[in-house]
Amino acid sequence: MCCSVRVLGQKESNIWYFGNYSGIDFNTGAPQPIFNGAMATYDNTSTVCDSLGNLLFYTNGVTVWNSGHAIMNNGQNIGGSTTGGQSAIIIKQPSSNSLYYIFTSDAFGASGGLKYSVVDMNSAAGLGSVTQIGVVLQNPSTEKLAGYYFCSERYAWLITHKGNSNEFYCYKIGANGLNTVPVVSAVGTYHLAGPWGVVNNSAGQMSISKDGSKISTVKFSNGEIEIFDFNKNTGVVSNPILLSSTYPFAWGVEFSPDASKLYVSIYNSTMIKQFDISSGNPNIINNSMIGIGNITGAFCSGLAGSTGYCQRGPDDKIYIAKCGSNYISVINSPNSAGALCGFVDNGVFLGSGVSTFGLSRSVASECLTSYIQNNESDESFSVYPNPGNGSFTFSFPVKSSEKIYQLIIYNSLGKIVFSKQIDSSQIKSINTALLSGYYTLELKGNNKSIYKKIVVY
Repeated sequence: MCCSVRVLGQKESNIWYFGNYSGIDFNTGAPQPIFNGAMATYDNTSTVCDSLGNLLFYTNGVTVWNSGHAIMNNGQNIGGSTTGGQSAIIIKQPSSNSLYYIFTSDAFGASGGLKYSVVDMNSAAGLGSVTQIGVVLQNPSTEKLAGYYFCSERYAWLITHKGNSNEFYCYKIGANGLNTVPVVSAVGTYHLAGPWGVVNNSAGQMSISKDGSKISTVKFSNGEIEIFDFNKNTGVVSNPILLSSTYPFAWGVEFSPDASKLYVSIYNSTMIKQFDISSGNPNIINNSMIGIGNITGAFCSGLAGSTGYCQRGPDDKIYIAKCGSNYISVINSPNSAGALCGFVDNGVFLGSGVSTFGLSRSVASECLTSYIQNNESDESFSVYPNPGNGSFTFSFPVKSSEKIYQLIIYNSLGKIVFSKQIDSSQIKSINTALLSGYYTLELKGNNKSIYKKIVVY
């Protein structure tokens, strides 16, 4: 199904604020520097937009700023730390247009533990207020946080690792809010946490693949890299792979969009490492390690390292923080092996902003929006709601040159499960009666086809 189309992903992560007054905006395609942020911080942050890519709020785990770059109502001292590694991650409550959870970690896995706060965007004339502040969810915890939104089931997961334990804790967020009873998986190695001021294996990033099938953690002190299977239906973490080679001061970790490659950054090394994890064999993975490039021009006074964390962007490229630099690095084609992955040291210019060690943490998801544009004819159509219950509405632009389309829907095996002619002169509402799952929609004209991924829950 090859065609010349541009598919636009979820826009909730299209703006990032991070570092010392740094920011980038993905809404026009390639990330552009923005200079209106009010935040100066050390480690990872989290930023959230609405479905159209308009900024809602951002946080460093301690303070919350609204879309006007003022401190949000009740948005101070929410319980985290600016040096908490994965200092914060924002997860929207599914089926809500206004409620968001901010999960925060304490630095070093210290006694503050994992906490959550709640933001209601219907408050303060749409600028939002923090309505619950710093509720302890887990203690001791580590600095490791990751989030996943499961489109077809309309729920999300917060994934974390308990401190002084080998247990993953996965918390489900559904339409009724946060379930504070976690799914616990005792698997993998022991993660030491605390005390304050002692950097140990609590530090080091945790990331989840875009399809929700894999989790990886790196442990700062002993440099262990672990890869796990994740069941996004149950929240169970299983099948640990521990690489035999270690990389002390391992810092950042991120999956390629297709989950075939794993990228690792080292705090006190300039070399960015790539592993091919597609085999699932620990020895093959370990021996596949290759350096894809070095960061340059990064320096943070008084610190032993300058290479920062990794984050997959809404454009499916991977970005890497460079402490003390006006640039961040980018991996342009992370699904590709070795040099073909397209590492660029000075990948994005931040202007007057300065990178520190963190970027903006986003919730992983394989959801796509309901908008597709054909690059050749500049024609577009929308499908909504998506995800939906099987009833969809199709809207066509006035300038559409095609009057009659054939609508074809394929299941995951490529079998046609729905077909109907559509008149593009008006909005059409169609009940497909499809079962829950992922489907590919083809809108077929006289000389071209446009494809769309849709989700039925």
